[in-house]
Amino acid sequence: MSEPQAHPDEKTLTSLLLAAVILGAIGLMREAPLYDNVLEGWRFFNSAFFIGALVGFLGWTQTFHIVPTLSLKPADRQPWIAAFALALIFTVGGSWLNRQYTTPTERSIVAEIDSLKEGKNDRWQLSVKHSDGMYQRYQLTKEAAEALDKKSSVRMHISHGALGFDLYTRFEPIP
Repeated sequence: MSEPQAHPDEKTLTSLLLAAVILGAIGLMREAPLYDNVLEGWRFFNSAFFIGALVGFLGWTQTFHIVPTLSLKPADRQPWIAAFALALIFTVGGSWLNRQYTTPTERSIVAEIDSLKEGKNDRWQLSVKHSDGMYQRYQLTKEAAEALDKKSSVRMHISHGALGFDLYTRFEPIP
């Protein structure tokens, strides 16, 4: 027996889902370096990715009344592609939302500057050595990098993000 041919609507939906995956991947390439500035950024990234995948998979199966299967045949792969597309979109959107709507706090951390390197698109990378001996990299603007040039210590101010994840928002030189 031969496999049934995919309906043209299925091909169109699959193509649209793949376009969403590509756009989500492009957005993630631009947004991912900013996860460096989030305290416990790995937990934030994993949470956003998992919730997006779950919403995408369940939303697709419920909307189109598809019984979930562990198959990647053409008719069965759409929920999985939708899950991956929404996982990427939630990861990018969550980071943007958390970063855009922050509330300043009185908390700050002082660290020793290890290196300061120019990155892409006027984003600079600051590597610091914390008091516990661990090294960490942060993304900052060109203006903040110019202020930190030739300094030995930095004060990093912490703000509370819109989604509950704190992040470093201001970097000031310590004379």
